[in-house]
Amino acid sequence: MTSQLDTSVFRDPVPAEEIAAQRPTGIAGLATGSRLFLAGFAAACLAVWLVCSMGIAEATVGSFNLDASAVNVGSGIFLAGLLAAAVGFLLQGAKEDPRITAAKLNRFVQRNGLSYNADPKLPRIDATIFGEGHHPQSWKRFRNGPAHLFPFEVAHFSYRTGSRARNRNDRPSVITWTYAAVTAERRLPRMLLDAKGNDPWLGSSVPVSLAKSQQVPLPEDLDSHFTLYAPEGHEAAALAVFTPEVLRRVLAEAPGFDVETVDDSIIFFTRGELDLSSEGTWERLSQVIFGPGAALVGLANGPVSAQRFASGAAQPVPPEGRTLKRRALTPALIWTLGGFAVLVLARLLLTGPLNGLI
Repeated sequence: MTSQLDTSVFRDPVPAEEIAAQRPTGIAGLATGSRLFLAGFAAACLAVWLVCSMGIAEATVGSFNLDASAVNVGSGIFLAGLLAAAVGFLLQGAKEDPRITAAKLNRFVQRNGLSYNADPKLPRIDATIFGEGHHPQSWKRFRNGPAHLFPFEVAHFSYRTGSRARNRNDRPSVITWTYAAVTAERRLPRMLLDAKGNDPWLGSSVPVSLAKSQQVPLPEDLDSHFTLYAPEGHEAAALAVFTPEVLRRVLAEAPGFDVETVDDSIIFFTRGELDLSSEGTWERLSQVIFGPGAALVGLANGPVSAQRFASGAAQPVPPEGRTLKRRALTPALIWTLGGFAVLVLARLLLTGPLNGLI
């Protein structure tokens, strides 16, 4: 059985026949082998512009009795710099041929016994990020086969926030995630581990605000790195899964990821669209899946968990253990009410009955 993903294929040379077999379309197809052509074309256009500008400069000299040599040198330097900047911009953005990237990704999928779907259906996991916003979308999903220790999948997911009825000129606010979900044999209570290291300056990276009454105190100094939520009455179960050893592995091997358990799924999720065609990303995801992911699956399937959780995958978790209560007063609502209160107070001080007090 494979215990790690083999990412060496991203470093191996790709034969010409495999590159030719790939047929990128759209923007990727236009970009294939065209950057050097665009750079040359832009250079030729700017060279013509440079010559024409000299003629314009000479006409300007004749009209205003200016020093021709100074004008020519100045315009020549300016336009030559513009030419160099344009060519440099085109060349410095050069990327790997999309056909080579596609061939390497195809090799990676085959070597690791994975299946790949560029446009899959929406995830069936009832995780927090999959229930937010509107217009959800999933893409680039990878799933493993029987050669691995336990089932897992990796994909991108996004949704839009704000009003569904938008002006056609408004740009929608899109929240994008990358997730890796591993599957255990037993169903677990719903628990969420919020890593503080990836939180913004205000609030949390988790898209919902949960009731503080569900926070589970963590041993040692782990409270400074994580906030663990579990339904009331399931605190012991949460500590049986998220042990200090597991939390330290999440901290070391899955930085930037939050973790949620939903039924028999354990989801690691992070904001942003990680590059799923790069060796570095897959080394990171392999570390997450076969590090803390495997540790959590082992604890969920082990004999200790059998005493606390459902005895088999077919037996559901009790209703009280399937949900996490949300805060009625969220940080966003607090900031909105505070801003509204400031505006009302300012109006009262300037034009209302409090005018003149300060």
